[in-house]
Amino acid sequence: MHYIRLLRPAKLDGRKPIVSLLITITTDLGDSFLYPDEPVDLLVSADDPVGQSVLQKAAQHQPLRWTAGMRVLDIKVPLNARLKRDDVRCTIKIHPATQPLPLGALRSNDVLPWRISERSSVSQGLIMPVSVEMVGGVCSPVALRTLQLNTCSQPEDQLNLDLEEDIGESIARHIWDAGVVTASFLADACRTSDGIRAVLPMERGAFSVLELGSGVGILGVTLALIIQKAATVQGRTLNEATVLLTDLAEAEERARSNISRSDAVLSRSHTFSSTVTLEYENLDWDEGKLGRFGSLASARPWDLVILSDCTYNVDSLPALVGTLSALHTANLKYAEDQAFTKTSVILATKPRHSSEQALFGLLKADDWRYSVLKSIPLPRLGEDDEVVDIYLLEKGDGNT
Repeated sequence: MHYIRLLRPAKLDGRKPIVSLLITITTDLGDSFLYPDEPVDLLVSADDPVGQSVLQKAAQHQPLRWTAGMRVLDIKVPLNARLKRDDVRCTIKIHPATQPLPLGALRSNDVLPWRISERSSVSQGLIMPVSVEMVGGVCSPVALRTLQLNTCSQPEDQLNLDLEEDIGESIARHIWDAGVVTASFLADACRTSDGIRAVLPMERGAFSVLELGSGVGILGVTLALIIQKAATVQGRTLNEATVLLTDLAEAEERARSNISRSDAVLSRSHTFSSTVTLEYENLDWDEGKLGRFGSLASARPWDLVILSDCTYNVDSLPALVGTLSALHTANLKYAEDQAFTKTSVILATKPRHSSEQALFGLLKADDWRYSVLKSIPLPRLGEDDEVVDIYLLEKGDGNT
């Protein structure tokens, strides 16, 4: 998959007025640029809060072209000439010209091979759109990614998940492929009781999920949005649910901001209740492997631990496995019968290097069992296909 990225905040020349956008299209790690076999046409839209375009008419459907060998694209977008700088309030979206509705969003159905029509253009590869907000002629310092989570065939069951990420070439606070694919997979699982049973160990009236290495929070936020739906499909009453995002301190600002955005979605939707609590806490795996957790992480047992895109740095794997085992040990303290306490983990990874296989030796040495829940192909325009592997890890239940 490729991502349209803003290399700097949008700039408005208030005298004309014209918006300047400098973009690139790269892989999730930014390690290669889109090199398509055929040119890719892009469109730029700019709508005010009531959905009216603020672009000059001639620019509203004018395509821009990305061709093989390009590294950046400098875009000049003319706004309505009557607009004054302080009056410019809009959302600017950059997306492929062939993108299906809703514009500016990636549909989770288009990420999953079994949901994609053979005639769909996305079967050849995906480019994720990007959006940015401008208020009073000033561009937001963060970009927005929108993933439309399709939990059923009905429009009311489709949720737009908006996530902030950094503008620029840094990849530390961006969404990555395994997170997008796994969020789509989890939402899709909510369509059926069997699908939910395969991925979510919801066996009580309460359900607690901890995300490791959350980054901007795509997995944790997705689960917060779909947990109540999953319980309803299974015919369960969910009295309380907690989703805790954890990461290093540099991820905190963006993660908390995305939690605030998702809280607004939760409060607006009549299908969800206030029993779903979404929180954030810093957690360094070098501390976690020693069983040193913050007050939120140590406040309860965790029914499920989730993580994605966390295995690319081989040097961090011992600390990661140590933290998982320490969480299992912490779970045992809450158990009435430790011999039958099991800790479940969903781990998603897009294999990038053979050295990542060291993870499984470390897991086996620490008595973790693992199996592949799903292996999901990820086609890329102009490049070899890749795959996202989603694993179920378990420890305990007679093997403590």
